[in-house]
Amino acid sequence: MRDRRVLIVSFDALRPDMATPDLVPNLRRFADRGVYWPRAHSTFPTETRVNQTALVTGCYPERHGIVGNKFVDPIAAPGKIFNTGVEEQLREGDKRLDGHLLGVPSMGELLKEAGKVYASLSAGTPGGGRMLNHKAETVGGFRMALHAPEATVAPGGLEAVKEKAGDFPDYEIPSMEWNRYATDVYLKFVEPEVQPDVMVLWFCEPDSSYHYKGIGAPENLAAIRGVDEQFGRILDWRDGPDGPGEALQIITISDHGQITVEAENLDLKTKMEAAGFSVGETLEDGADVALALSSAGGIYVRDSDPALIRRIVDWLQGEEWCGPVSTRAGEGALKHADLCWDHPRAPDIGLVLKSHDGENEYGMGGHTLQNADYPVGGGLHGGLHPIELNNWLAVGGDAFNSEHVSSLPAGIVDVLPTALTLLGLPVPAHMQGRALTEALMQNANVAAPLSTQKEIVADGVNGYRAHLQTSRVGDTPYLDAGWVTRTSV
Repeated sequence: MRDRRVLIVSFDALRPDMATPDLVPNLRRFADRGVYWPRAHSTFPTETRVNQTALVTGCYPERHGIVGNKFVDPIAAPGKIFNTGVEEQLREGDKRLDGHLLGVPSMGELLKEAGKVYASLSAGTPGGGRMLNHKAETVGGFRMALHAPEATVAPGGLEAVKEKAGDFPDYEIPSMEWNRYATDVYLKFVEPEVQPDVMVLWFCEPDSSYHYKGIGAPENLAAIRGVDEQFGRILDWRDGPDGPGEALQIITISDHGQITVEAENLDLKTKMEAAGFSVGETLEDGADVALALSSAGGIYVRDSDPALIRRIVDWLQGEEWCGPVSTRAGEGALKHADLCWDHPRAPDIGLVLKSHDGENEYGMGGHTLQNADYPVGGGLHGGLHPIELNNWLAVGGDAFNSEHVSSLPAGIVDVLPTALTLLGLPVPAHMQGRALTEALMQNANVAAPLSTQKEIVADGVNGYRAHLQTSRVGDTPYLDAGWVTRTSV
């Protein structure tokens, strides 16, 4: 038997309800032949770099420390918000933190320690490309982000990649040629030159077209079909005469879903100032608060002052645009710990803007308010709507069962433990995700683990009540949905 290797393919933001045979015939056929989890989960905040870090650590933000696409860390980014989408900020921030950007080892580090080779290739943001493999300079293997080619780590460097795959195409939305080029790099360079034991290939669609063209828009549908065609090329190569066949275990994921932007920027800064709170870029200038959210994220409070936190929470809960709120203490709000988010970098107040289930012009459910500048009618993610929290997850290969739909909850935190198990490596005790043993051929006659569900309720002021539904398999928790109800007072 040929040695098993693992390929992880991410379709950024793909909503499972849009993974239809018409739109994604290759991905759907792959899932139907392998194992699929309808109850797959993102982590909160349902933002890309948060979930990319969950993917490569097997942990939730409370352990890995990337608590949002943007957050406050005065060491990593003195005097400004730390933006994980910026490749340079991640690189320099890790240096300022003496190599401890993450609180736990990453996939590349773990595989290097085991004598394995790791590779990552991203068509997404510059920061996302580094987040998938932030130690590539020291662990070796391969790293490439199409939006940050200067950070490429590869045998022979960037020019060697271009020699095999050609020059970069122009980036456009929908990102058809961009994802085609990423696939070319994987098939023409990474496989013949690196042959990694574990590879992450990150497509930027349908996220890009969701954001800027609309969920279900013609351009978005074309992008989904286009990225599925690239996945079809990978399957054709795998199953061809020169391919590895089903010894290559393929795990397909998305990092979160998206819902539709309902209105222009809420302008939370102006609203807070009108309510009597001063707002700064960070807290280093003495402001009452600093903000780090688009549709979800939070509010950093001066000196983490409990009285000021209480005043702000009470004010928020009286505003009709306010969705679920969390704090560390959880008095009159959800607890950060309920969200697997209780890390020192997390904001003092977690805030999710109001969302609802209504359909957009293309019949796609889910709407949210925003504190950002995405086009109205475009897509957004970050919060606790069930569509945002439901990601795609399906696997295939000779280690997995066939034609099986799992009734169990699972999540992006489970991918790394599963990959390690496929390679015969131990799963470190610090990981919060679980190996998806119910999918493994060797466990075909073993009873599947049990799952449970519960609802957490927090009563605030002004008739405000926050709800959080969670699931659990063994010691691994998952977030199903968060919402708010109000009663007259």
